[in-house]
Formats: sequence, C-alpha cells, structure tokens
Amino acid sequence: MTEPIDLSGTSLVAISRESLNALRATLFRDLGGTAATYLQDAGYSGAAQIYEAFESWLKARGGPPPSELTLEDFARSVAEFFAASGWGMLDFSVGENGVAFVESMDWAEAVTADGSELSGCYFTTGVLADFFGRITDAQVSVMETECRSMGGERCKFLIGTAERLQQVYDEMAEQKTE
Repeated sequence: MTEPIDLSGTSLVAISRESLNALRATLFRDLGGTAATYLQDAGYSGAAQIYEAFESWLKARGGPPPSELTLEDFARSVAEFFAASGWGMLDFSVGENGVAFVESMDWAEAVTADGSELSGCYFTTGVLADFFGRITDAQVSVMETECRSMGGERCKFLIGTAERLQQVYDEMAEQKTE
C-alpha cells in the first residue's frame, strides 16, 4: 500500500472526489461545453505545485530528481505519487511512436458514466500537460481517448507533442470509418 503524502509541506490541499465531481457537474450545467476549457485551464494552472510536490516527495524518499530517473523508475514513481496523492492507481508507459500513455481504472476525476458526451477528465488533461511538460522541458498536449465517465473500463490519456497527437487522432478517426 502506498503511504499518503503529507500535504502540510506543500501548497496542495485535499478535496473529496465528490467535491471535484460536483464542481465539474455544476460547471457543465451552467456553462455547457465551455466548462471543459475552464477545467483544463485550472488543472494546468495548478500543476506546477503538483510537480513541485512530486520532486519533494522523491527527494524525501532519497530519490533523484525526476529527470535523472530511468524510464522504469519514473513510471513506478509517478504511479506511486499519484496514488499517494489520492488520484488513483495508474500505469505509465511510452509507446514506440514516442507517445506516452497514462491509464487508470479508478481515476479520481472520473464519475459513473452519465451518458453525457461532455463527460471526461478535463481537469486531469490540464494537470498532466503541465506536469509532463516540466519533465520533458517542452510543451506537451494530452488527449483522453477513453474515460470511465463515458462508459469506458478505464481512463486513458495520451501525452505527446500537439503534432504527434494530431497524427494519432487522425489515425484513430480513420480506423473508425473503416
């Protein structure tokens, strides 16, 4: 079992999944589809502090900075950190095409499928874009391709350059039409 993170030394706060999802539901009710942009922006804006907490967490455990971890150690550390932060268990991997994948069967932002085509983990896409951008020292984009909120078995996020994710999106769209 992963030990929870001591939030007292960070600027992070604990909120319940229910609060996060009530906020999301209210934004979508009042703003419609534009709520996704607000949620993504909010996630992106706060991700620097999440990344700093990750660096501190690694250091407290005697680990090196994220940039010095092997891919295997990085994947394990990211998974443990997000689980300890209450986001859920995740698997991190990098495909042959250079696109990274984050997958979770119990991601905190996902709610029971409500049938809405607007459902998704928009706050998370913002968090992951900034978080992984700091590790790569480059701007990255995040695309959620599966979501438990939309009836999927898991939440799956693809992380890469905007150009590469556009290629992946186009390939997915082409496969759907075949």
